[in-house]
Amino acid sequence: MTIMGAEFERRSSRRYSIERNLQYRMRGVRPALTGAGVTINMSSNGVLFRVEQPLLVGKPIHVEVSWPVPLNDTRPLKFVARGRVVRSDARFAAMRIDSWEFRTQGTAAA
Repeated sequence: MTIMGAEFERRSSRRYSIERNLQYRMRGVRPALTGAGVTINMSSNGVLFRVEQPLLVGKPIHVEVSWPVPLNDTRPLKFVARGRVVRSDARFAAMRIDSWEFRTQGTAAA
């Protein structure tokens, strides 16, 4: 938005470009809608990511993002967020984060 020649950002939190694998699960829809994607950017309030199909705007969503920094340099982490889809089309979806946490990931079998 431009006001009197100055550019103002309408978002309340800074976005960080980060490209990580993501798994999503739509809650409250039957049959369950699940899929995979890749994050484009993240903030403390939301996540923008690529999707395989359009998601249902307004519906609850649960996402898990592989985190780039391991816990204590040894344990893989995932960022887990719950919220609502605020925007979606055939290629991209955006969610508002209502709650989030970090969880350790299990190790892959050899």
